[in-house]
Amino acid sequence: LRPQWATTALNAVVNRSGRISCRFGWQDQTTNAIASTPDISTLHEYVNEAGASVIISAATTKIYKDVDDFTDANNDITSSTAPTNPHWQFINFNNKVLGFQRGEVPITWAGSSDFADASYTGTGPDGNCAVAAFGRVWAADADLQTLRYSALLDETDYSTASGGGTIDMSSVWTNNMDRIVAIAALGSNLVVFGENHILIWADKSGSEIGLDPTDLEIVDTIEGTGCIARDSIQVTGEGDLIFLSRHGVQSLGRVIQSKSNPTVTLSKNVRSNMLAAISASRDVDSEMDLIRSFTSPEEGLYVINFPSINKQFCFDLQHPFEDDDGSVVFPVTEWILGGTIKGLLALSTGPVYFGSAGVVGKYAGFDDNTVSYSLEVQTGWLDFGEELNHRLKMLKEIIASVQVGNDTLVWNWEFDFNGTRLTRSVAYTSSSKQAEFNIAEFSDTESGSGSIGYNDPGVGAASGETEFSGSTVIQRKLIPAHGEGQFLKLGVTATINGNLVVVQHLSVAPKIGRMVT
Repeated sequence: LRPQWATTALNAVVNRSGRISCRFGWQDQTTNAIASTPDISTLHEYVNEAGASVIISAATTKIYKDVDDFTDANNDITSSTAPTNPHWQFINFNNKVLGFQRGEVPITWAGSSDFADASYTGTGPDGNCAVAAFGRVWAADADLQTLRYSALLDETDYSTASGGGTIDMSSVWTNNMDRIVAIAALGSNLVVFGENHILIWADKSGSEIGLDPTDLEIVDTIEGTGCIARDSIQVTGEGDLIFLSRHGVQSLGRVIQSKSNPTVTLSKNVRSNMLAAISASRDVDSEMDLIRSFTSPEEGLYVINFPSINKQFCFDLQHPFEDDDGSVVFPVTEWILGGTIKGLLALSTGPVYFGSAGVVGKYAGFDDNTVSYSLEVQTGWLDFGEELNHRLKMLKEIIASVQVGNDTLVWNWEFDFNGTRLTRSVAYTSSSKQAEFNIAEFSDTESGSGSIGYNDPGVGAASGETEFSGSTVIQRKLIPAHGEGQFLKLGVTATINGNLVVVQHLSVAPKIGRMVT
């Protein structure tokens, strides 16, 4: 692998300057937790017509508003028909919140009092997914084949006399039978996801509200992929949808562009890890009802949570790059969030929240609700370019520039796939005077050189791009090392417990020895 690749990137993100950094942790925002601390599985932001925002939480058989005091009876807004599971899909429509869930009566909330069972004129939907778009509610039936749409601006009326109607998806699937998993809107298109189909509907005549159901036509059909987890779908700021399929995490825009290869994924470079996570999750959550995700323009992230195996995959949307196959992909890191994290939510104003055991936390700080976590980064195997590929390398030192406080980092290296990891612990103090002008060295490097860092495609290789550190000390140390071999792997681990750690620059200049035969 080239130097800018990592084979391990645990609890890491690529920061705005393109450097590997520890992720934020999360901090409890709840004063009084839910009794018996059940897992908060679903989080939703309700924004009313006046612009006021309320966070709605669902845990086991209860639904709450706000996140500060779950013991306040006024914050318990559960419907009189108590649900049996918390896997709601909540949508905002017409100044209300509508809730849909497999096996449950749909519910509605108008911003006060409690949720109530939905009441319909005509036959209303009773399925697991819905979207509010084009002035209507579009929702699936429990049979997973019938798509219902409401009358204009009336979520209670599905009668044909008022402009409601149905679409029989069983007559639309093109490659064997499928079932509705999720429904989304993108631009002026309605997108229906099966497990193995994606169907895109549009208004053939054009409409002032974007889509008139009486003039619907299918404008694109994609076979061989689909969505397997309803709550994996997120709209990105680039006018695209990201979703989880049985192939991994995919972009609808990329899939449309590559219809001859609909299995193209954003997770191709962590394919085995992603497929293992999908398989392990299915073993305990066959319908993938526990999967959650969020996208944050402010953080530049798409994060998908596999709570049944306590693992998250983080896609850095800020730094797309072209990989060795010519595909444009995003850097991907793996997280293990401390605590029992189930629900995920990015507010419209920017902050990100997590649902945990009876409490809601905010993505911030450098510990997981007072508990430390581990940052680990490992490069790929380095051969130092074609000219030096077959020569022995004798390592004497590692040159590392890091942004760090009072912490100990463990630098490690390994030769020739032998499984023996050599280490050196280095103590850092925030009062160190070793930073040179408080400016980081560049980390964009020529392929085949000994430096490693994230290669920003917007900056030329070895361009000398610098990043000012402000009041944070960036410390450069020469770390004694030893050993020899044909191939070399470098890495670092750190315990994150209150301080930021950023790897600004890492390089080696081994002595070159004889040819390896």
